[in-house]
Amino acid sequence: MVDSLRAKPKIAFYGNNSDKIGAGHIMRLYALAQAAEDRFEINFLYKTCSEALLNKLEQANFNCIQVSNTLTKNEIKAYDFKAIFVDDYELTLSEWRQLSELDSYLVKLDDALDNSPIFANLVVNPAPNCTSADYLLRAPQASYCLGPEFTYLRKEFALSKFIPALQRPNLLLTLGGTDVKSMALPLSQALLKVIPQCQVQLLLGKPHQDQTSLQWLSKQYRNFTIVCDPPSVAEIMMQAGLAVSAAGGTLGELASQGVPTLSLVTVDNQVPAMTSPLNNTWYQTIDSRDYEPSDGDTQSNRNIINTIALQTRSIWHNKCLRQRMSDQACQLIDSQGCQRVIDRLVIGLKEKSEHQ
Repeated sequence: MVDSLRAKPKIAFYGNNSDKIGAGHIMRLYALAQAAEDRFEINFLYKTCSEALLNKLEQANFNCIQVSNTLTKNEIKAYDFKAIFVDDYELTLSEWRQLSELDSYLVKLDDALDNSPIFANLVVNPAPNCTSADYLLRAPQASYCLGPEFTYLRKEFALSKFIPALQRPNLLLTLGGTDVKSMALPLSQALLKVIPQCQVQLLLGKPHQDQTSLQWLSKQYRNFTIVCDPPSVAEIMMQAGLAVSAAGGTLGELASQGVPTLSLVTVDNQVPAMTSPLNNTWYQTIDSRDYEPSDGDTQSNRNIINTIALQTRSIWHNKCLRQRMSDQACQLIDSQGCQRVIDRLVIGLKEKSEHQ
């Protein structure tokens, strides 16, 4: 009875969201928080975050705490967090040192984008081409959760009923929570032109900067629909016989649902998708970083859009290829990645307590 009334230990998830960096950091922390909520009191720390995402976190009964533009140990220490998950490319070494001076177990969500030292007790990187050897110099004292078995998936991805790839009616277009390159409109137009018989579905995390034009496009084409912030992204993906997707955390979600994918590298931190051994297995990749929405309708931009559209058409019409890609995706990822990370956290906290 006493144990059942005992307060849960407090842990924190720190990340940020903006139109520039998108929603990916918050959403993968959200997936981990879902796996941890039975054991811990969940708190989200942020410097910047949209009202929509804050509402989502609060509706899940997670505490949201805005912190200063520069993290300091004195500010965070007062909360007495047993562990802090950090997902932020922009966190400075000085801020990391401040966090490392706390009596909190530090977990870093890493994408191996640089060679800077890591001040963390546990490093998580689901990339398939990442090994402990990559971290021996950067984080020699840390434990590691490396590889696709630690993919960040929200609970909804374990609940969708599987549909064979060739029975799925839709071509899904998903360009991240904010579509930082504003490719949704020209790409939707190009796909409707080159695959006119296909049901094209655009998945948005929030109303798009080109929302009016996209709505008009949906009135022009009965086979074009827009879905914004659906109750279950997993169910939308399960209806996709092929996806054209930004090469971020969405790739793990698509793989879990067995969706053959054409992956678009739109920013530098997505380059690992091109060098991954999984490239040209369940997904193919196009480097789209040269697309510049501010340049308007230039020949360079048109060439990139046309390349994506034509490769999409080629994959869509190759049913054997799509089936093979789906089969490979299904073998790669299950829905327990976040739970494995939290299990490793519990072990780490126990070991830390025993050594104190």
